[in-house]
Amino acid sequence: MIDTTGATQPALGGFDGLLALLYEAVLAPEGFQAFTEACCGAFNLKAVLVFVRNAETQEARFLWTHGFDRRWLDSYALEYAPEDLLSLQMAKLPIAAFYASNLDIPHPERFPESRFYREWIVPQGVAYAAASNILREGPWLTQVFLQRSPQQPPFSRNEIAVLDRLVPHMQRAFQMRQRFIDMQLGQNLLASSLDVLAMPTLLFDEFGRLAHSNRSADALLASRQALWVEHGHLVTRDTEATRNLNLELTKVLRASQGQASALNGVVSLPRRGRTPLVLMLAPLRLKDEARKQGAALLFVFDPEATPHVTADTVRQLFGLSKREAELAAALCSGQTLDELATERGTSINTVRTQLKSVFNKTGTSRQADLVSLLLASPAYFLAQD
Repeated sequence: MIDTTGATQPALGGFDGLLALLYEAVLAPEGFQAFTEACCGAFNLKAVLVFVRNAETQEARFLWTHGFDRRWLDSYALEYAPEDLLSLQMAKLPIAAFYASNLDIPHPERFPESRFYREWIVPQGVAYAAASNILREGPWLTQVFLQRSPQQPPFSRNEIAVLDRLVPHMQRAFQMRQRFIDMQLGQNLLASSLDVLAMPTLLFDEFGRLAHSNRSADALLASRQALWVEHGHLVTRDTEATRNLNLELTKVLRASQGQASALNGVVSLPRRGRTPLVLMLAPLRLKDEARKQGAALLFVFDPEATPHVTADTVRQLFGLSKREAELAAALCSGQTLDELATERGTSINTVRTQLKSVFNKTGTSRQADLVSLLLASPAYFLAQD
C-alpha cells in the first residue's frame, strides 16, 4: 500500500510500481485493467472505475472497472448519473485534479438526503468517493472514480495530493493509448510518415533489423546512453533487457505475419539512478496480405521527459501572438511566471497580462487547464522541424 501519511511522499516502490503498470497498459490487450486493480490495493479502496462521460447528456461508457457489480454500473448509466453530486461538482472545477466527496462537495451533510445516496451509494456499501476528470474532448470527459467502504477511512488531503501526482501520468498514458489504437487501425504505414511523430519510433523488418527510425529515435540512438544499433539490430546496456526485447520483437513479428496472437509487447529498460525507459512493441500488418511480410513498430517512452510543445505550432493552433505562444510553450516545460519575467527582462504584471490573453483565446482559466489542453493537442504529439 502506498504511504500517504506524508503530504506528497508516497513509498517510492508503490508509486513507481503503479507508474510501470500505467505505461505498460498503453499497449496491453486488456488496457488499464491491471492498473485499476493495483490502485485498489495501493490506495486502500473498495472499487475503481475508469469511464467516459458526456457532461451535457450524462451518457456513460465504462472502460475499466474493479470491485463493481455490473448491475450497479448499468443503473448508474441509465438512471443515476445525473444525480451524482461529486460528478456535478467536478464539472464546475478544473480538470486534472482529484476531488473527494467528504472534502469538496458543498454541504456534505445534505448528501445522505439525496436519492442517489439512498438508492445507489448505500446498497453497495460505499461511504466515500474521490474522482478526477483526466481528459476533456468537447463534452466528453475521461473520468476516474475511486470508492471506499464505511470500514475504510475517508479521503484526506494528503491522499488527494498523492493522487494528483498520478494525474499527469494518467493523462499521457490515456492519450498515448488513444493514438496508438488509431495507428493500429490504419494499414500500410509508410516509414516516412513516422517522422511526424514526436515520440521516438522505430520500424523493424521481418528479420528483426531496423528498417527506419524517425528523427526523435535517431537522436536517442546517437546518444548511445540507453540503446543503439549494431549491425542493423537494436541493443541495450542491460543484457537481460536486450534478451527480453528480442523475445518480444520475435513475438510481434510472428503476430504481424498471422502466425501468433496479435499481442503487443512491453519491455522496461533500466537506467542507473533514473526511471526506466518503456519500450512498446506492436505488430504492423502490411496491406499486401499475399506477401505475408512481417513488420513491427517500437515506441520509446521516457517517463522523465519534460513535456515539449513548439511555440510556432501553438500559435497556429490557437491564434496566439508569438510572445503568447512562447509563454504557453514555456509553461508546458515547467517554467514559472517569475522565471519567464526574469528571462524576458520584463515585469511579472506584463507576463500575467499575456497569460490572461492566452486564457481568453484558448478558452481556459487556469494554468493547469492550459497545459492539459496543449498536451492533448498536435503541438505535443507531432514533431517539428
